[in-house]
Amino acid sequence: MKNRKLSSILFFSLLAAASMVYYGCSKDRIQTKTPLNNYNSPNNYLNSKEQAEQTFVIDTNGTGPIVGNQGTNIWMGKSCLMYPNGDSVYFPFTVKLVELYTPKDMIYYQMPTVASDTILETAGEIRLRAFKNGTELLLRPGCSDAIKMPNSSPQNYMRVFYGFPASNYVNWTDNPATLGVTTAFTPQFTAGAGGYSAPIVKLGWINCDVKRGSGNNHVLTFASSTDNLTNVAIFVFFPVTKTVMQVYNLTSGSIPDGSSVKIVAIAVDGSGTLFSYNQNLTMTSSTQAQVTMAATTDAALTSLLNGL
Repeated sequence: MKNRKLSSILFFSLLAAASMVYYGCSKDRIQTKTPLNNYNSPNNYLNSKEQAEQTFVIDTNGTGPIVGNQGTNIWMGKSCLMYPNGDSVYFPFTVKLVELYTPKDMIYYQMPTVASDTILETAGEIRLRAFKNGTELLLRPGCSDAIKMPNSSPQNYMRVFYGFPASNYVNWTDNPATLGVTTAFTPQFTAGAGGYSAPIVKLGWINCDVKRGSGNNHVLTFASSTDNLTNVAIFVFFPVTKTVMQVYNLTSGSIPDGSSVKIVAIAVDGSGTLFSYNQNLTMTSSTQAQVTMAATTDAALTSLLNGL
């Protein structure tokens, strides 16, 4: 009986010791798990690389055009401009222009070319505004200004899309009536020598586009075992249509079946070091991309974006 008690005591002692060793090892494994890399917002970096807004002071009538640094032509007179209350505008007034004709510039400006979850084949986007004494001006109802956007191989199916704010990004529409603009002008670009020409009936963001899509769409989601993606800027580029899609909340918009896409992710850590990730894939189903950010340089990232 005494030997049996000693055996029981010894057994439970060994069991308790084994449990403590197991618990300790498990705890060590949890405590030594590698933490995710954290990043600051990349907005300051992206803003430092974006195309500058150009300023033109118009102080007399003329035949035009105003010509942007990248070849945008603008014909704008004071007769079609008005203050928000309808008052007339007198000389001088100021015209401001941003030109985005490459995927690199669209990514730096964080200006995607997606209209309500439908990708747009794009030939470029501009931001065109007019000011008088610091007040942003409007086009008079029924009036239009003329623009020409440069392109070496213009197509005859591109339409005029206007940008409007939607949550934390700019959405696009080719129906001015949805923006409160009544007009008889067709939102269509004319293909001609050297580019696309069209009358515009609203100032602001203007896009030379056509909708592209399919009946079978997929989505990309993003995850990482090494990086906290909260402050990582992620873009999906479509080389065939020159479309730039920005990813919000780690889930892309609708991607047509069979699309070849290029993923680019950009981040900046607390010390100012630049990080990036890129991947090419063809979308045949919804899938999750596993992101691993790697330190890079401004020159290397610029080269990557130039090669899209």
